[in-house]
Formats: sequence, C-alpha cells, structure tokens
Amino acid sequence: MQKIKQFYNENPEKFYLIVLGILSVLFLFLGMGSYPLVDVDETRYAVMSRDLLGHNWNFLMLNGVPFIEKPPLYFWFTALSIKLFGFNEYAIRLPMSLLALITVYFTYFVGKVVKSEKFGFFAAAILLSNVYFVMLTRVAIIDMVFTAFLTWTIYCGLLTDYVQDKNKKYLWWAFYLFASFAFLAKGLLAIVFPVAIIGLHRLIKKDVKEIFRLVNILPGVVLFLLINTPWHLAMYKEYGFDFIWTYFILHHFERLVNADALGKTRPFLYFIPVFFVGFMPWSIHFIGSIVDFFKKKQYKDNITLFWGIYFIIIFLLFSVASGKLPTYVLPCVPPAAFLVAEYILDKNKKWFYIPVSVALFATFVAIIVLRTVVYNGGMSELVDYSKIAENSEYHLVTYNMQIKPSIFLNYKKDYADLILEDNLSDLKGVVEKNKKVLLIVKNKNMSNSPNNSYVVSNFTLVKSGKKYSLYKLK
Repeated sequence: MQKIKQFYNENPEKFYLIVLGILSVLFLFLGMGSYPLVDVDETRYAVMSRDLLGHNWNFLMLNGVPFIEKPPLYFWFTALSIKLFGFNEYAIRLPMSLLALITVYFTYFVGKVVKSEKFGFFAAAILLSNVYFVMLTRVAIIDMVFTAFLTWTIYCGLLTDYVQDKNKKYLWWAFYLFASFAFLAKGLLAIVFPVAIIGLHRLIKKDVKEIFRLVNILPGVVLFLLINTPWHLAMYKEYGFDFIWTYFILHHFERLVNADALGKTRPFLYFIPVFFVGFMPWSIHFIGSIVDFFKKKQYKDNITLFWGIYFIIIFLLFSVASGKLPTYVLPCVPPAAFLVAEYILDKNKKWFYIPVSVALFATFVAIIVLRTVVYNGGMSELVDYSKIAENSEYHLVTYNMQIKPSIFLNYKKDYADLILEDNLSDLKGVVEKNKKVLLIVKNKNMSNSPNNSYVVSNFTLVKSGKKYSLYKLK
C-alpha cells in the first residue's frame, strides 16, 4: 500500500490512467461474451451485420427486406468485428466496449484540461461506473455508437476554448469529423445536439463569431459532406422517395411529434425515473449537484454552466419528443458525470469511494443477472432452438409467429419455412414434403390456437421454454 501511495504522489497521472484501465476491464469487458445475444434488437442487428459480409455494405437487409430506417455505422463496425473475430457474442459486442473505453479516456482528458487531473479522473470513473453506461456497453445496440461520437463532438467544441488560436481550427475540424460519424450512427440528432449545446453556451458567453469563422466552418462542412453524402446518395438512388419518407420523415420527425405509429409514445416526465435508476449508484449525488447548481448559483462558473447546458438540452429534447425508449438518454451520462465530479470534489472525496465500491460489486451482480435474465427469461430460447436444428440437420419451421432474426443466428439453411399465421394447411404442406421437421411455436399463440391439437398429435415436445417451445415431427 505504501508503494502505491508513493507511486501516486510521484506519478498521479499514470496512476489515474492505470486505475481507469483496470476499472474499464472490469466494467466494460469482463464477461461480455458469456451470455447469449438478447432478443430482439441485439439478435436482429447481429444478423443484419453478418449479412453485410460479401454484399454491398450500403444496403442493409432484414429478413430479406430492405432496412432503410437507420443509418449504417453501427452495422459497419459490427460487420468488421465479425469479419476479424468471427460470429460470436464477444465480437458483436466488442465495438461498443472499445467506443466506451475511448469515451472514458477522452472524458479524463477533457476534465484534466478544463480543471485538473483529479477532476478528469473522477468524471471518467463516474462515467464508467453507472448502470446506464455499463449495461448499454454490454448490449450491442446503436445507442452507444451514437453516444460515443456525439460526446467526442461536443468535447471538441468545448476544447476550442482551451487551446491557442492557431490550433482552434483543428479542433473544429475534429468537431465536424465526429459529428459526421454521429450522423451516420443516428441521423439528424448528431447536428441538433452539438449546434444547440455549443451555440447556446457561446451565445451566453457572447462569443458566437468563433463558430462562423470560415477557416473553421468551411473545411468542416466539406468533411461532413464527403463522409455522409455517398451513403445517403446511394440509398436515394436505390430506394427513391421511400428512403426519404422512411428514414427522414417517419424515423426522425414522426418520432419527435407523433410516435403512436411506432408504439413508443411515453409521457413527458418518463425519463426522470428512468435516468434516476440508470445513473445509479450516482443518482443521489447527481440530485445534490443539481441543487447546488441553482442554489449556489454554480451556473455562473463557465465550465459548470457548460455541463448544465449539455445535460439539459439533451434531456429536455428527448423528453419533449413523442417517441421515447429508456436507452435514448444515454448521451446525458457524460455531462452528469462531470456535474457529479464537481459536486464530490466540492464536498468530500469520501463520497466518491463508497459508490465506486458499490458499483464494482453491482457490476459482477449485473453480469450474473444478465445471464440469468437472458437464459431464464426466454430471451435465448430461439437461439438455442436454432442450434439444435442446425446440428441435427432438421428442416426448421416456425408457426403462427413473427419472423425472428434470432433463428438465423445459427440456422443459416435456405429451406427453413416461416409460417406467420395460424394456417394449418401451410403447416401440413411442409410436413408432407419433409420427413424430419423441427417446429418452433410461441406458447401464448399456440395455447389460443384451434390447431393446437394437430401439433400435439403429430409432434413430440423436445423442449419447453417460457416464451417458445420446440417440437419434433413424430
């Protein structure tokens, strides 16, 4: 212990970087391939990414149908990881963990530049050790990709205040570069958030001219267009107005003003309890930081004001939007981490160590819980059944259920039959043509089906799950 203290006193920055590295391994990488992909989004995106290999990477497909509602960056990263490391849980989740790792160290660097090494370390460690960040790193969905590049964009905009004038242009170019990738991850929000946050902060500071200097904005805009135009143009040439309608109007503007059609409408205050739970074990500290922000007028401090603007704009816009999912406010976590770091350093550093200890313990619990939920909650059943079908070389049939990409994680045969409705004649037709049939049914649908007796009479139950069951033709 004495040697550690001596090392810290002599090399504080090296100490912080090493500790962040150890925490990153524990929080972001440990056990991330030890549980199956989660149905629905993880399995769907994994299959779509795998199917890009050997095909035109511009055009995503889902169940043989063009998928034009989301941009491609997440799928490109995942496809590349699959190509390098194989089609497995570790490879599919690895890009999220790497992006999260870079974000953690970038957060440390920003904190170091604007205040101190200790401030950067506290902010990075808080970012690293909350439920939101850890869990969404371990589930391979788009939100972490967007959050990473959006965060880097905003950080670059902030850091332009902390470098010499001759170097500002490089940070502005990086601002546009990262915004370009954020745009390829989630679309228009990659422009809305950085412009609103950086613009409002500079407007309050009465320093807006910096943004519009030609040497900053012109190369940046050109860079943005060079990165984003090829894919969008290719999509428009292929799908025409359908792409404009689905991608921009339905999945951008309709989500904002009317998400009823997408089934994602939530009340205005929806994200308050969601964020409180997601930001644990730092939620109480965050509330304290918000109280101090207004009560002690900490908004008069330039950098604290920036964190406040950063958090409020993202949180408020997502709250106003009609469409809401719990994962949407992940981009609020970095500014919240900085606000909490300021609060803890202002109070007592002991406020820091207890939550980190709790978070370390909670991470191990979370890994166990994830495995338990996935295995026992029915989220891995279709993956397991497809493995059984592939290994036994049976003809696979799904009956009276929607197409689930989970089936094709392992079962890549072209002759699988997907019967979407309760159509007994279609099922009998498949049985007549094939002597070896494995049948997957959704328990809820079959219990209410008048054709349940046919399945029971002609098939033997192989495996019964909480959501789905697997039968074999007698």
